[in-house]
Amino acid sequence: MRGLGSPRGRQRAAQVAIFLSLWLLGGWLLYGRDTFGLLRDLSAVALPLEQSQVAQSPLETGSSLQFAAYSTSLTTDALFNTVGDRWQRVIQVWLPPRRPPAVPGSRAASRIKGDRLMLADLARPVAAFAAAPPQLAQPNLPSLPAPAPPSVPIATLTKPPAPDPEHQVVVLVGHKRAVWSVAFSPDGQQIATSSTDGTARLWDLSGRSLAEMVGHERAVWSVAFSPDGQQIATAGADGTARLWNLDGEAIAEFANHDRAIWDVAFSPDGQQIATSSTDGTARLWDFSGHELAVFRGHERAVWSVAFSPDGQQIATAGADGTARLWSLSGRPLAVFRGHDRSVWSVAFSPDGQHLATAGADGTARLWSLTGQPLVVLAGHGRAAWDVAFSPDGQQIATSSTDGTARLWDWRGTLLETFAGHERAVWSVTFSPDGKLLATAGADGTARIWNLPASAQGPQAAEPSQPNP
Repeated sequence: MRGLGSPRGRQRAAQVAIFLSLWLLGGWLLYGRDTFGLLRDLSAVALPLEQSQVAQSPLETGSSLQFAAYSTSLTTDALFNTVGDRWQRVIQVWLPPRRPPAVPGSRAASRIKGDRLMLADLARPVAAFAAAPPQLAQPNLPSLPAPAPPSVPIATLTKPPAPDPEHQVVVLVGHKRAVWSVAFSPDGQQIATSSTDGTARLWDLSGRSLAEMVGHERAVWSVAFSPDGQQIATAGADGTARLWNLDGEAIAEFANHDRAIWDVAFSPDGQQIATSSTDGTARLWDFSGHELAVFRGHERAVWSVAFSPDGQQIATAGADGTARLWSLSGRPLAVFRGHDRSVWSVAFSPDGQHLATAGADGTARLWSLTGQPLVVLAGHGRAAWDVAFSPDGQQIATSSTDGTARLWDWRGTLLETFAGHERAVWSVTFSPDGKLLATAGADGTARIWNLPASAQGPQAAEPSQPNP
C-alpha cells in the first residue's frame, strides 16, 4: 500500500474516506445513531483533507467522482449544510475533473449510472432524516462550525406547498419523528401509523391516540391491519416484523430477514403475512412465524410487497427499478420494467387485473398483469413514493417527496392535489368507503382528508391499451 506521504497515497486515502463516510452516513440514517456526533466526525475527517490543498490530484474521474459529487445534492437541509459544504470543498481539492465527461453509452457512463443508482438506494433514509421535524435538529447544534451561505437559499429548496384547508380534516400529532406509513382499519373507524421514532400507533378518526406499539429497536417503516381488524403488523429497520393486538401488546415476531424489513402485508384471508427487505428478498410467513416461501429475483432491496385480492399472487417493488409478480410458492410470473430508478411502492387493483407502481423517477404507472405498461401518471415534482387504488378501483392516489398527495383517474388525469404536509409525504391510503384519504409525512404527522365530491363521481373506464 502506498504511504500517505505520497500524492497518490493521499488521493487514495481521500477516496476511501469519502466512500466510508458516505456509507456511514447512509447506514446511520437507516438504523439511527447520535446525529451530531456523526456530523462532527464527518466534518473532522474532511478538515485535514480540505486543508491539504494538494496541487496535483490526478485521481481518475468516473464513478468515484460522480458518486461523491452527486452526494452533495442530498444535503439540502440546513442540518447538513456544514458537512455538505466542507465535503464539497474536499471534493473540489482532491477530485478535480481531469477528463471530459463520460460519453453516453460508454463503459464509464454505465459505471456512473450504476453508482448513482447505488446512491439512490441510500437516498431514502437520507431523505427521511433530512425531512425530520425541525426540533430534532437542536441538540448540540452550536458545537458545529458555522456553515457557509448556500449558493441556493434553503427556503427555495425545502419550501412546502401551500396548505389545503378545504380538504384537510384531522391532523394526527404524537410521533416524535417522521411518520412513514399509514393504514385504515377495515371498518374505517381507526388509523394505524408507523414512525422512525421506533413506534406504531393506533388512532381514532378524531386524532385521539388509542394505543402505542413499542418493541422495535429502530425505525418502523410499515404498518398494516389484518382483514378482521383485530391485529396490526409492523415492519422495522431492526430486521423484524411484529404482530400486535389493538391494545399494543406484541403477539408474534418474524425474524429471518438479514437486514431491515421495509414493508408488510396481510393475505386477504388473514392467515399469512408477506414482508419485503433490503436483503433483496420478500418472504411469506404463517402466524406461528414459520417461513413458507422466499421470493428471490430482485437485484437489490425490495421496498414494497402486496397480495392480490384473491390471495394467490404477490407483487413486489425494488431498488433495481422493477416490479415483479410471483406465485405464492415463489415462482416468478412477470417483470414490470419502465421506471428508470427505484420502484418504491406496488399495489393491486381491487379486481386483481392491474398493478400500480410508484417510482423515484417521479411517476406512477399502471400495468396489466402481463407486464404491459398502460398509463403513466406524471405530475409530481419529485419522487413518487406510494400508490394506492380506491376501493372501487376507479381512482389512484399517490404521495411524493414534493410534499403532496394526488388523486388521478385511469387516464392519468389529475383530479385533485392535497397539500398541507410541510415535507415529504411517504404514504397514502383510501378509507374503505372511498370518501377519505390518509397520508403520512416526514413532518411527523399523519393527516386525514376529505375527497371532493367531484372526485367521487363516475370516472374514466379502465384502459386496455397504453395511453399515448
